[in-house]
Amino acid sequence: MSPHGFADIHQHVLWGLDDGPATRKQMHALLRQNVENGVRLVYATAHAAPGLRRFNAELYRERLKEANAYCRKRDWPLRILSGCEMYYSPAAVDALLEGRIPTLGGSLYVLIEFSEDVSAARIGKAANSLYRAGYRPILAHAERYRCLVRSPARAMAVRDEFGLLLQMNCETVLRPRGFFCRRFVRTLLREQAVDVLASDAHDASRRPVQMRMAYQKVARLCGKRYAKEITKFGWEIACKARKGKV
Repeated sequence: MSPHGFADIHQHVLWGLDDGPATRKQMHALLRQNVENGVRLVYATAHAAPGLRRFNAELYRERLKEANAYCRKRDWPLRILSGCEMYYSPAAVDALLEGRIPTLGGSLYVLIEFSEDVSAARIGKAANSLYRAGYRPILAHAERYRCLVRSPARAMAVRDEFGLLLQMNCETVLRPRGFFCRRFVRTLLREQAVDVLASDAHDASRRPVQMRMAYQKVARLCGKRYAKEITKFGWEIACKARKGKV
């Protein structure tokens, strides 16, 4: 794999698994949109909630195989890797260790989420428990958690103290809503505290990819070098996983 094009580590691209594409046709449209956006690597992060509901790993693998076959049939330069967006719970670490839910591309990176009213202390405690188990947590759509968005300084402190990587959605970069969100986006981008930019796409119309436009905006605000770093981080994950380093 060559790191040409964007890598999207947060996308609900597989059909019939969660609130992403409901049909095969909708998945095909989303795959096409990735190609048109210059995305070349996608992590299929279906929702997972260990301890709350069973993750259908067999169906997930079937749909992942189907998506890659569709891309190969059309000779598209797009590869879909495994992953999930894991709602953190006390059962999370065991589910990961037992292989019941997938990490990002078979690496030790895992995308995690919480309820919007979670405390910063709980986020930090969760990150710490994952680190102790050998995983590298990435916080999905960091802009959704009130404890962080109302205090950019707290968000950066949690990031630094616990080594928690922060992922921001393309839609938020392009159209931040409200004073606190606009300040949060502006501050974290200025301080280069956003580690990963991802689409969190669910379909080609209601919640589309938008990676190219978000990259262009970050490049204008913060420079091309940083914009490339946060839109291609998924290549680094894939490379480390392939080499057995992470």
